[in-house]
Order: sequence, then structure tokens, then C-alpha cells
Amino acid sequence: MKKFILFIPVLLLCNFLSAQQLPQFTSFQLNPFLYNPAYAGVDGTTQLSAVTRNQWVGVNDAPETKVLNAYGMLNNEKMAIGGTVYKDVAAADSRLTFLATYAYHLRLKKDMNLSLGLAAGFVQYKIDNTIINHIDEGDPLFATPLSSVVPTATFGAYLYTEDYYVSFSAPQIISSAFNVKDKLEEDVLFGELTNHFYLGGGYNKVLNDKFTVQPSLLVIMSPPAPVSLELMAKVTYDRKVWIALSYRLDDSAGLFLGYDLNDQFYIAYGHDFVTSSLSTATSGSNEFKLGFKFNKASKK
Repeated sequence: MKKFILFIPVLLLCNFLSAQQLPQFTSFQLNPFLYNPAYAGVDGTTQLSAVTRNQWVGVNDAPETKVLNAYGMLNNEKMAIGGTVYKDVAAADSRLTFLATYAYHLRLKKDMNLSLGLAAGFVQYKIDNTIINHIDEGDPLFATPLSSVVPTATFGAYLYTEDYYVSFSAPQIISSAFNVKDKLEEDVLFGELTNHFYLGGGYNKVLNDKFTVQPSLLVIMSPPAPVSLELMAKVTYDRKVWIALSYRLDDSAGLFLGYDLNDQFYIAYGHDFVTSSLSTATSGSNEFKLGFKFNKASKK
């Protein structure tokens, strides 16, 4: 009976584990640090940002993701450190991740730099049985949440100039296996972290003293899930107001609006309009972002 009652939440998590395991964001290309630790320090600032995403509005128990991250250059302007914590929740299933980041910046040419980054930490998978409707009120399986904690790591490389960048990262390079057990030490859920690969690039084009255009591309590979292809174009006016249009192949089209209140604080809102068959069940996904920038460093 225990295994049958847990079938639905376990099925949801297993589907998650066999596909793309990492959170999905509209703002990936607006903040590469979300997927690439090598981005730490690229903009020469100390930065703190927060992102919250509500996936598939209108669908019960749809995924919700919250992220808090920060990074900054060290005094020698060659090394940067940072950290990320995010929580992904879908019904009774959740994933809590903590990562510490280190990046080293190499000057290849006068106008070209390469940053290499590594993030390491741990992931906690949890099934909160206390919120699952069940039949046997006395079943000890539902008395407390069940969880498993495993190590994880991400490698990243970021080649950049003032005009363009090329980004590569490999999250979950450690294929850690996890095993969730109940109080009787029976296996309830088991699996492992799968390798992901992010390859992206973008270009910065100054049109005049008011407008800047930044087209970008991001490819996400997480076998056996289908390859995800994301295109985005960001237009900035007067270095304060910006709009970004995006398209994720066979999935959604996105609109992001942002405003830099000053050199230190910015706020943004994004919405994904679903283009797949899921559009009959949801109006899309909402994403909010805010951040603080401090201590602009001189160019290396």
C-alpha cells in the first residue's frame, strides 16, 4: 500500500529525473551565472541577485523555483568567488541545492579574456509525505519527510570581449547516486544526477548613443531529454530600460522587461507564453528578478 500511495509523486519525480533535472529560467541569457560558474566577476562587479519563477500558472502543483546568488572579484582582479542556493518544488517533491563558486580570469589578448569556473556543493532531494493524502492515518511512512543528500559540481568556461562572448558549462559532472529510504529502511526512490551541457554565445551591438542590441543563443543538452534551443534578443535604451524577446524551440516564447534604477539596483519581470500542447492548460510562466551591484572594478 505504501508503494501504491507514493506512486504518483514518485512518478512525477522519476519523470523529472529522467529528463532535464535543473530548473528552467527565462532569464538564463540575462544572467549566465545561473548556469555557468565561470561568469563570476565577468562584469567586474560584486553582485547579489534573486530570481523567483512560477512555472505553468493554473496547473496544480506546478514547479516553483527560487534562487539567491552572489559573486564578486577578489582584490587581485583575477579571481572571483560566489555562491548559489536554489529550491525547486513540485507538489510533494523538492530539490534544495547549495553551491560555492570559484573562477579564475585569464587575459588572452588585450581585448579578450577567458574565465574558468568551478562550483561545488550538495543537493537534497525530498519527498514531503506529510502533505500527501493517504488512507492509513497511522502509517509511519507519512509521519516525516523523506530525503537524500548527494554531492554535486559544475565546471564552466567563459570567453569574452566587449563585443561578444562564448559560454560552456557542464553541471552535475559528478553523477551522484541517491537513495531515499523510509523509516523501515525500505527503498522508496533511487536514481542519480545526470550530466547536463550548456553551450551559448552572444553579441553586443551598439546602434547609437541610446540603443544597444544583444542577440544570444543557448543550447541545453541533458540526454535522454530532447535538446533545448533558446534564442533571445535584448534591446536596451539609454542604459536603463530594456526589453528581451526569447523563443524556446517547441516550448514557449518569452517577454522580459527590465529597469535599471541606477548603477546599483535593477528589477525585471518575465513571462513565458507556452507554444506547446500544454497551452490548453496554462497561461504560461512568470519570473521576477531583482539585483544589486556594487564596487565596479577596473578592467583587467
